[in-house]
This record gives sequence, structure tokens and C-alpha cells, in this order.
Amino acid sequence: MNMPKIGMRNVKTAISVFICLLFFESINREDPIFACVAAIICMQPTIDNSWDKGLSRIIGTIIGGLLSIFLIVIDAKLTEQFYIFLIPLGIIILIEICVFIDKKDSVVIGCVVYLSIMLTQRYEGNYILYTYERVVDTSFGIIVALLVNRYLIIPKVISDFINKKKVNSNNNNDLNDNNSEKVILNELNDNNQGKINNEKNIDNLIEK
Repeated sequence: MNMPKIGMRNVKTAISVFICLLFFESINREDPIFACVAAIICMQPTIDNSWDKGLSRIIGTIIGGLLSIFLIVIDAKLTEQFYIFLIPLGIIILIEICVFIDKKDSVVIGCVVYLSIMLTQRYEGNYILYTYERVVDTSFGIIVALLVNRYLIIPKVISDFINKKKVNSNNNNDLNDNNSEKVILNELNDNNQGKINNEKNIDNLIEK
């Protein structure tokens, strides 16, 4: 049984979450979940265009926060039953805004922030402060993931170990593929041999 390989993205994601938790613990701040979720969502397998994508996600966070404030104000003037229609409507508006400003990378994180505010602060009076804190927390997680992905250098010993595991896994997959091909070829040969034997038996019966 092959051991599952640990990729660099896996390691960097865990480190980003650890940094978020450590920072929140050091300043005695509660609810690091939004920073951690943002770090997980925003960790990319490569660093190509990472700054642009990071900025897009921060913009999405701000859009989600502002839209939630706007809709909470509207919700206060509407009936109770309309709320279940207001949240999906806000999702449509948020996605369309992100597409319109060509920030499609910001859709997911924007929706996370929007839903977290809409579903937890509907009945709370101080929703503006809550929204501000969620935007700041989420933006912090995005920045941490961006910096870790961009600048973290994994020690050579660990990097070599991970690469070795990948090579071994690929070699095992190649061996399995070769074995599968051999099994298929053997089955085909057996089938062909059986057909030949059947044809010989038929010819012998005809000659008799």
C-alpha cells in the first residue's frame, strides 16, 4: 500500500493556518476562523499572478461586507418571510458585481464573507462593527496565504523527501500500468489461442 504523498501546497496551507492561529492567540483576539478559512481558500498551487489574485480576493471581501450591510438595512424594513429570498438575491448581485469589474477570483471569498455576516448578524444591532472585523480578519488570512505562498522556502531536506515520495509514487504507478498492460495482453493471447484451437477442432470434425 502506497503512502499518500504530501504536496507543497498542503504544507504551505497548514503553515498559513498556523500563522493565523498564532497571531490571533498572541493578541487575544477571538474567532480566527475567518482568517483561517480565507488562508485555505486563497492558497494556490503556484505563485503565478499571486499578487493580482490576492488583491482580487481582498476586493471580493470588501464587496461582500458592503453588500451585507446594505441588505441588512433593507431587511430591517421588510417582513420576516422575505429574508430567505433576500440572501440568494444578494448572492446573485455579488457575483454579478465581481464579474462586471472582472474580478472572478473574488467570488468565492466574497460569498463566504457575505453569508457569514448575513446569517449571524441579522438580529444584532452593531452589524457595521461586526462587518468591519470580518473584512479585516478575512483580508489578514488572504495576506498570510499570499506571503507564505510567495516567500516561504521549504528546507531542502523536507523538499527532497517530498520530491522523493512523488518520484516513488509515480514509479509505482508506472509499474502498475505496465502490469495491467501485461495482464490485458495475456488475456488477449489466451483468447486468440482459444479461438485457434476451436477452429482446429472444427476443421478436424469437417475432415472426419
